[in-house]
Amino acid sequence: MREFAASLIAGMRRARWAGQLAALRRAPALPFLLLLLALSSLFLFGNDRGRFYRGVGPHDAQSSKYVGQAANLSFEHNFLVFERRTLDAEGNPAYEPYNRFPIGGYLLIKLAIAPFDDSLRAQIYAARMLMLLCFVATAALAYLSLCRLAAQRWVALTATLATFSSGWWLYASDMVSTEMGLDLFGLMLCFHGMVVFVQQGRFRQLLAKTGIALLLGWHVYALLLPFIALGLIKHAIDIWSARVAAPGARLGSSFLALLRGRHLALGVFALLFGMAVFGFNVASEHFALNGKTEVAELPSVKSMLKRTSLGDAEDFPWQRFWTRQFHRIGVMSLPYALPGYDNALLGWPEGRFAPKGVALGVLASCLCLLGLAFARHRLLWATLALSGFCWTLPMRQTTILHNFEALAYTGMVLAFFALALLWLQRLFGQRLIAGLAAAALLIFAHSSWRMAQLGQDAQARRLDEELMADFETIRRMTKGRVVFVPRKAYDDSFSGTYRSTHYYLGGSILLFATEGDRRQLVDFVVARKRMPGAALLTPGNRQAFLYARAAYDRQWMDQFSQRLAQAGAPSVRAEFDLHLHENQLLYAKRPCDGADLKHRFFLHAVPSDLADLPRPRQRHGFDNLDFHFTRHGLLLDGKCGAQVALPEYSVASIRTGQYISGKGNLWQAEIPLIPGK
Repeated sequence: MREFAASLIAGMRRARWAGQLAALRRAPALPFLLLLLALSSLFLFGNDRGRFYRGVGPHDAQSSKYVGQAANLSFEHNFLVFERRTLDAEGNPAYEPYNRFPIGGYLLIKLAIAPFDDSLRAQIYAARMLMLLCFVATAALAYLSLCRLAAQRWVALTATLATFSSGWWLYASDMVSTEMGLDLFGLMLCFHGMVVFVQQGRFRQLLAKTGIALLLGWHVYALLLPFIALGLIKHAIDIWSARVAAPGARLGSSFLALLRGRHLALGVFALLFGMAVFGFNVASEHFALNGKTEVAELPSVKSMLKRTSLGDAEDFPWQRFWTRQFHRIGVMSLPYALPGYDNALLGWPEGRFAPKGVALGVLASCLCLLGLAFARHRLLWATLALSGFCWTLPMRQTTILHNFEALAYTGMVLAFFALALLWLQRLFGQRLIAGLAAAALLIFAHSSWRMAQLGQDAQARRLDEELMADFETIRRMTKGRVVFVPRKAYDDSFSGTYRSTHYYLGGSILLFATEGDRRQLVDFVVARKRMPGAALLTPGNRQAFLYARAAYDRQWMDQFSQRLAQAGAPSVRAEFDLHLHENQLLYAKRPCDGADLKHRFFLHAVPSDLADLPRPRQRHGFDNLDFHFTRHGLLLDGKCGAQVALPEYSVASIRTGQYISGKGNLWQAEIPLIPGK
């Protein structure tokens, strides 16, 4: 009797717990709260967002580029999106415009960073937080849309977490970019408007969300195209069916009913609104270039024509294109928590992951398209699934080159996971889906933690922080003045991160090494190496140093003359006198002018032992040290000189000179048997 009572009590307890769990699973707000909990891991693990450095890939490039462009946005410049102000060949101020995308995203970034004008680190942090919030909003909109489509909250939660666990989504989550984070947020916002419109008929809401999406980016057209096209086809079939059922109906009235349909009205609105946004970009660019450039020659128009293959375009093999697209779909279908995912994330499809990635992408695409045949609201599912191809196919000149375009397939991956989960739920019940949701939550958190470790290098962090502190000082001293940078903006040995010089020196008029012919118009020089003897304007700096241009140039030429004197007679007399000094090759000429420096210098070093060469260069038999004069040299008072460091290994001979691309050599010289270190 006691055993029976004990078993009865235990059974009641189990039943009570089971009932509570069942009630918990039925709680409508719980999946959404779990989604927000999972997304909060991005803020928890990635707690150092005030830096550009991410370690690998385009993260640094995109962030510094877009923050810099947003910082330049102002009424003073007619809201032109530009990378830098520079000087033209006549020495007049000029812009380097980048009006490729709608202004809305740049305005949001500008609003985020505007309160922190005196702190580069705070601006970067604010911009990163904006992108993370957009990531959370994009995932939330995806979840809410799937809830309406699938009518299953746990399916929506699992599919959303599985999709946004992808390495590319997590990698781009805090990447400052209007082209990705903000643009794809607009796309998901518009899709949610489509779902509400189809289910509840709220057309004005759809128009408003479409307008907001078009202010943030162009990706939304990839969603509108299948939605409008498939909607018109469905509407035409419905009209034809009604006409067959009622033969007396006039053909003209049927055609008029088709024209009055909401899908066509949406298409007209999206086209006109998009043209207005793009027209604003073109107008601001035209006026910024003083109205001297034909509309067809404006950078934005040329970029648009090239991206859509309407202008001069490279003919990419279709096999290569499709291989990369299916590889990206495969990569987007995997969580970053998967061991070895780094190779899939950062490598081209030619890497070792390629066969598996392409196969997975093909499988996911086929299963997704197959699932459309059995789904409710096929128009919406098909729109979501086809949006990626509706972007990458017309834009193949750009999308084939950039792996981050994998994000365009977010809709297909969402549809694939959601439809697969609905099928699994039908076979195995809701308990399995609840378990998969718990697993997806843990996988997302682990993927987020793994991504947060990428680029967390103490030395890189110190470099970034010291550079920003130095450039904050330099920026205050040079704002509005002409600054010369003896390295390219994208040279990581100078700026620490790709393209960040544009942002660090925002507000100045920037000239880079390749524009050295305007050097006499420069007020300041920024260098990463101290110039002994020259008056340093920023004595407290550690990584980047500011000099008055005249003092810097004079000291550089004095030091170069001293090295020439120590080197003695030229090794070879050519168009330039060539000298060797302390493992550096010195080029000297007098008299000299800009015409002598215009064309690229070639410098090929043949080693005594081919094994000393980097592996990719061994088949050529020499090391390629080609350079532009303005990067390694200086023209002053009719005398020009350049110095290039030679390799550390033993060099058997050197071949150097100048050439005009496609026309041959201007001059060349051979220097034999030079001992290396």
